[in-house]
Amino acid sequence: MSKAGLHAAKLFGSKLPAFRDIEDAERSLYAERDDLIRKLTELSRHSASFRPDFSPESLKDLERWCFELLEGGGFRSIETDKETFEQAIAMYLGEVLVRNAPPFEWFVAEFAFEPGHYEIGVRRPLYQVMLSRLWPAPRESNRREQSIWRAYQKHSGSRDAR
Repeated sequence: MSKAGLHAAKLFGSKLPAFRDIEDAERSLYAERDDLIRKLTELSRHSASFRPDFSPESLKDLERWCFELLEGGGFRSIETDKETFEQAIAMYLGEVLVRNAPPFEWFVAEFAFEPGHYEIGVRRPLYQVMLSRLWPAPRESNRREQSIWRAYQKHSGSRDAR
């Protein structure tokens, strides 16, 4: 890894939550995951189209709703902020993978470049997806507004990515 890459990794790791040990990290990060998924479920009452049924197809409606919020009244209109909403989307995506693409399972791991700092993700044999950060903000190249669904398709190994 280059010096710049190592610096970037350490900077990212320093922003992750710190815990005494893995058990403390698991307790806290799993509780935060559950809270974020519950919050997204509660917020969904503000959406005409998104229903959190944890199906892969629901990811399309979730992203469409996110774009509506970005272009319209914003996240304050649903009594949250963009960062919390994006964290909730990441946890929802993880739960969709766990429920629909076995053998995915949740896990917590210490960040390799910053001891004592942990992050949450989902994994299956020989593959893992960390969900501390979802991905960069939606870009203009996402014309169909389906990048979350395509991420699911990619990570699940589905050949149905359109």
